[in-house]
Amino acid sequence: MMGLLTTPKIKINGQLVPNTRWGENNIPLGPGTYHVWVATPWLFDMGAAQMTVQVHQAQGLRAYYKPPAVVFLGGALGFEPQKTPGMLFVWLPFALVGALVLLILLLALVASI
Repeated sequence: MMGLLTTPKIKINGQLVPNTRWGENNIPLGPGTYHVWVATPWLFDMGAAQMTVQVHQAQGLRAYYKPPAVVFLGGALGFEPQKTPGMLFVWLPFALVGALVLLILLLALVASI
C-alpha cells in the first residue's frame, strides 16, 4: 500500500536521483564505484538500505530493493530479488491467535470429557 502513495527515494553518491518510480529505473552511469542508497519516503525515510557497486564500461547493472514490512526496520538491497524484511512481525500475531484458538478448543474438549 505504501507504494501507491510514494515513490522510492534513490541517492547515488549522495545525489538524489530525480523521477524515480517503483519497478525498473534506468539510471545512466559511467564506469566507476558508486554508493547507492534507497529508502521509502514517509514521515521520515523508512526502510533505508545501501550498497556499493562497481560499474564497468558498457555494463548494465540490476539492483533490487524491498521495503520492510514494519516501518522501523531497514529495507533490503542487493543484486538478486530481495525478501521483505520483517515478515516475522507480520505473521507472528496470526500464529499466536491461531495457537490461542487451538488452546481454547483443546481446553473445551478436555472440559467436556
